[in-house]
Amino acid sequence: MSDKHLSRGISFLFSRLPPAETWLHAIVMSAVLLQLLSSFFMHVHVDTPLTKLTPVDWYHVFAGLGLLVLAPVFMALLLKRRHLRDLYPWLFGQFQQLKTDLRILKGLSLPDAQPGGLAACLEGLGLLALLLAVFSGAFWLAGITLGWQTAPDLLGLHKALVGLIEAYVWGHGGFALLHLLVWRRHH
Repeated sequence: MSDKHLSRGISFLFSRLPPAETWLHAIVMSAVLLQLLSSFFMHVHVDTPLTKLTPVDWYHVFAGLGLLVLAPVFMALLLKRRHLRDLYPWLFGQFQQLKTDLRILKGLSLPDAQPGGLAACLEGLGLLALLLAVFSGAFWLAGITLGWQTAPDLLGLHKALVGLIEAYVWGHGGFALLHLLVWRRHH
């Protein structure tokens, strides 16, 4: 696929989003990927004091604090366009669009993005995973800085919750590639 063709495909993926949301999505996605990448080079354990953090560890901490600001802004911007009911329909007992999308998926087709549908639900889960990861990281930082006895537990919780965002990144990225392949086949 040529660069020009790939660029048109990526533009197609974001064609339904407002420009501000598209840019914020790219920034948050890049920041999350850098956070995940930097975490592979970290050696922070439950008994690691702040004085023993490496430059990579500090990068991860400060970039995480940046995401602590960006993630709620991203959520607020998204909720300007969508409703909470669209992202989390099961909280409101609404499953019809989700069932419809799952039937379409079972038929080996990709459903269009609909409020309360599979794409919206996955988007909601991704935002929830992101918020849980950044807030748990911030609580760990507060705990280790202030000498809380729960700081080791908070680090464990943060690492576990980051697993959710890792799974989401793989799934979200996989669906994006699948949409690109379908788009390419039709163009």
